[in-house]
Amino acid sequence: MAGVREILRREVTLAVVLSAAAGYIDAVGYLYLGGRFVSFMSGNTTELAAGAAHGDWSVVRLVATLLGCFFAGTVLGALLVRVGDGRTTVLTASTVLVALTAILADVTDSTMPVTLLLPLSMGVINATFLTAGEASIGLTYMTGALVKAGQRLVDAFFGGPRTVWIRHLALWSALLVGGVFGAWMWFQTGLAGALWLIVGVLALVTVAVVITRLRTGRFAAPPERREIVVLGPDATGQPPH
Repeated sequence: MAGVREILRREVTLAVVLSAAAGYIDAVGYLYLGGRFVSFMSGNTTELAAGAAHGDWSVVRLVATLLGCFFAGTVLGALLVRVGDGRTTVLTASTVLVALTAILADVTDSTMPVTLLLPLSMGVINATFLTAGEASIGLTYMTGALVKAGQRLVDAFFGGPRTVWIRHLALWSALLVGGVFGAWMWFQTGLAGALWLIVGVLALVTVAVVITRLRTGRFAAPPERREIVVLGPDATGQPPH
């Protein structure tokens, strides 16, 4: 029981930190691209539909590129999670892609690095919690988190787990806080400066994950047959307290 709860705390903490990072990066990309998203593909899909309906093909091309790169990132992440210690590989790749964007932002005025590499990195990072071919936690999209928070809140009043709804709400809140800070940093430092800060954060998170997985003997270990449900009741089937 104690071991499961320790895993739950670590997993929830990691998910919250990475959601904040995703919100930060999406806000930076949104401002730089003039209202287009690098991680929120539902919004981009709406933009694509509206642009196509109005015949605004420049918008269609840009948004379709963002969608395509994000999708490519999800495919790449699903491949990388099978290499070495999958979680570490995914986080390293995401960090490198954001760092490469920052490097190119220092040497060119082209929007292509942000358009291609940031959605690619956001697609990759969604494989952080990939289990049995499916992400148990989505890090860059929070509509589902809000829906589940509301549903779990009601469930808590009818004998369900008392605090699970807070985990879902924490993910949404982290995305919001990260977005606010990302936007502020973009206005203060510009694109490259804002990206280098989040590269540092992602690098520290990756190192922390490596140390934790080595300490707990989970580094490069085969996936557990029993999945730890991070945003639901714990693996014992009992509501978390």
